[in-house]
Amino acid sequence: MWIADLEALSDDELVRRFVAGEADDAVDVLIRRHQDRVFGIAYRILGNRADALDAAQEVFVVVFRKAKSFRHQSAFTTWLYRLTVNACTDLHRRRARQPLPAEALEAPIPDTAGATDDRLAIAQALKELPLDQRTAVILRDLYGLSYGEIAAATSAAVGTVKSRISRGRDSLAAALAPGSEGGRTEPTRSNARLTRKKP
Repeated sequence: MWIADLEALSDDELVRRFVAGEADDAVDVLIRRHQDRVFGIAYRILGNRADALDAAQEVFVVVFRKAKSFRHQSAFTTWLYRLTVNACTDLHRRRARQPLPAEALEAPIPDTAGATDDRLAIAQALKELPLDQRTAVILRDLYGLSYGEIAAATSAAVGTVKSRISRGRDSLAAALAPGSEGGRTEPTRSNARLTRKKP
């Protein structure tokens, strides 16, 4: 089957074709279709390019090796988000005792106020959140996932996801409040919400 024909298929159909041995190139199409989003999520969770690249590579290795385990009970993207979160969590644990690279401060968090200082303050505040809160806030506020999708991606209950997002936003609001280190915005919950990344 031609690549152009494969690109017209849904994610689920691409997985089916690959698993059935009908189209070996189907995984390549899936990777090209989703690599930017997987890398973007990993970059924001982990805070630097090198780790994000490692995590993204691991995700697509797992997609290739374990496509047969995808049961089509949820959207392919839900499975992909779960793999991404798992890869980031595993890598974070391995890196926990290593010094954070200087490039971590350069994570391209969307600009909510039009100033570089604000972007750096948000990036720093995100980095200080516990990993589970950071992940939930990023998936909700930057990528627009529903609470149910985040719950599936993080293997947590919906109530737990809501609690993590609430605590994460509160911590961001406190970190960005006037008088706090690097804080410049007003201390309201709305200011703790990140600008959603356009798909």
